[in-house]
Amino acid sequence: MADPNDKMSADFSKAIEDWRKKHQLREDEPLLLCLELFRIHQEHWDALRQNALPSFSDFRDSLLQLQQAADAVQRHTIALIEELQKHPASNRFISPTLGGLLLTALFSVITGILIGKFIL
Repeated sequence: MADPNDKMSADFSKAIEDWRKKHQLREDEPLLLCLELFRIHQEHWDALRQNALPSFSDFRDSLLQLQQAADAVQRHTIALIEELQKHPASNRFISPTLGGLLLTALFSVITGILIGKFIL
């Protein structure tokens, strides 16, 4: 089966040749050389794009794997929520002790003094 790009390339080449003859341009005209360089560039990037894009079957397989992973996460989440609902939440507030408050205040003062002496 013929590649459609070959037909487009042949048609393009014929159109360029007709245009060149119409305007009486030489073969080594800088504009034509720039056009040829552009065509080389386009062919290079078209080839890279063809290699970089996954096929539709690969894309479909990736979507199926994503769906399976999402289903597994959902199942584990539901199981976790059920386990958490089995255990009652403890809303009891534990007040700090006087010793804990005094130690926190003491460490804060010492830290402030050391920062003021060695850093500032």
